[in-house]
Amino acid sequence: MSAALKALRSREVAWEEGPSEVVLGVDIIELVSSSLYVDPLSAYREYIQNAADAIDDARAEGILSKSVAGRVDIMIDTAARSVRIRDNGTGLGGLDFVKRLTAFGASQKRGKQRRGFRGVGRLAAVGYCQELFFRSRTGQGQPIRELRWDCRYLRSSLRSSDFNGTLGDAVREATSHRTVALPDYPDRFFEVELRGVVRHGKDDLLSADAVREFISQVAPVPFSPHFQYGLEINRFLSDLPTRADLHVFINGEGPVYRPHRDAIEVRPGMIDAADELQLVTIPAVDGGVAAKGWILHHAYLGAIPRDLGIRGLRLRSGNMQIGDDAIVESIFVESRFNAWAIGEFHILDSRIIPNGRRDQYEQNVHVANVLNHLAPIARDIGNRCRLRSQYRQMMKRAENLSIEIENGLTVLQQGAVTAAARSSLISTLKGSLGALEKIANNPAVLSEDAHTVHDRLAILRRKLTRAAEKTKSATPLAKMTPQKRHAYEDVFSLIYDCASDVRGAKELVDRVLARIKN
Repeated sequence: MSAALKALRSREVAWEEGPSEVVLGVDIIELVSSSLYVDPLSAYREYIQNAADAIDDARAEGILSKSVAGRVDIMIDTAARSVRIRDNGTGLGGLDFVKRLTAFGASQKRGKQRRGFRGVGRLAAVGYCQELFFRSRTGQGQPIRELRWDCRYLRSSLRSSDFNGTLGDAVREATSHRTVALPDYPDRFFEVELRGVVRHGKDDLLSADAVREFISQVAPVPFSPHFQYGLEINRFLSDLPTRADLHVFINGEGPVYRPHRDAIEVRPGMIDAADELQLVTIPAVDGGVAAKGWILHHAYLGAIPRDLGIRGLRLRSGNMQIGDDAIVESIFVESRFNAWAIGEFHILDSRIIPNGRRDQYEQNVHVANVLNHLAPIARDIGNRCRLRSQYRQMMKRAENLSIEIENGLTVLQQGAVTAAARSSLISTLKGSLGALEKIANNPAVLSEDAHTVHDRLAILRRKLTRAAEKTKSATPLAKMTPQKRHAYEDVFSLIYDCASDVRGAKELVDRVLARIKN
């Protein structure tokens, strides 16, 4: 170290400790509620996520038997504009009830294999209702504890320039709690109730259909029994530390299943079908497993409609979906092919952490590792999309050739063109039959399709042989003088040469021939 640098450091003033008290203003509430949870439906995700954690805890503690389903009941009352979400997890009681439900960012789940760990998810609905209630009981004979958040007061405090209190002051003013005796409640439960739900956009918070569609994609619910690959996927993912597979009922109807089915309606009248399941394990950077997932291959007929809820490669943590169907779209060489794909990857590496909004992951080397392993899969899907598209084009070409040959045969059988035009048409038809034969013999053509094309080819060849050998004696032109017949043949040949639609031209010639015959 130089003498000048030593002299400079000797003159440095010592650092003092930070402030003895840190002021947390009421604006923190907005940052961890409506600003963090922009989509109203995300409130359902947060409360179901907490329910899944509580149910996992109940199983781990032996409170909930493995034979008993983890259950979440959602009751939506559109007339009263209220929502209740109740689970059969551990519940919350004692001194923890008020302390944990009024804390900010002091989650006891941090560092554990739990879905929620930031300690703010319970506030997801603060910006979307007038009052927010939490109720719970931890066992038979225990009291039901209830805590109320006055969301209107919180929002007015945020807007008011007269409020000079701290975050703690606002929470004390906005919350109250009590012990209540309520009939028809189970011995152990946790319940969230939203009262006075505020209308936002399409009012999805109170739409049972919108909630069901959202939960079917995002929440840890089971596959439908009508999805043939569900059991195989479940076996492959059986070692996931947090799986849950909750039975979610909405207004008594359910359970809600994942949206995957064997048939895929790409568009009205066009049904695709799953034909191959690919199971994938992604290694972690330093050993172990970073993620496990599956891809459902099909005919790749085109982009899958978003409203089916299955398109795109998706990511899940704790069996909860993170982000949406476009979360890994950027790894595709052609991003449009992500919308043709169906698949999910469950993140197992604890160093891969969802961000606060749960619409993406906190970027680090472990996330990059997963994406690097997904990139070849995305390329394979893109190649499949292109190859399947080329195959369909080839089969369409075979179909069009068959139609062209059939149309040419009808003209030949009609016998109304000149000898030169007839010879040229026969030559053209033989060329089309040759092109059709090349498709039939292409090794890329599936055996079933190849048999179909070969059979069609044999039929068309027999028809051409018969039509080429047929004389013109049966046509109305045969009775005309050679000069008159040649004139008609020249005109009819010209009509076929100029026509873009052979079938339409033949119908016109047929009408003329009918007039001549009569």
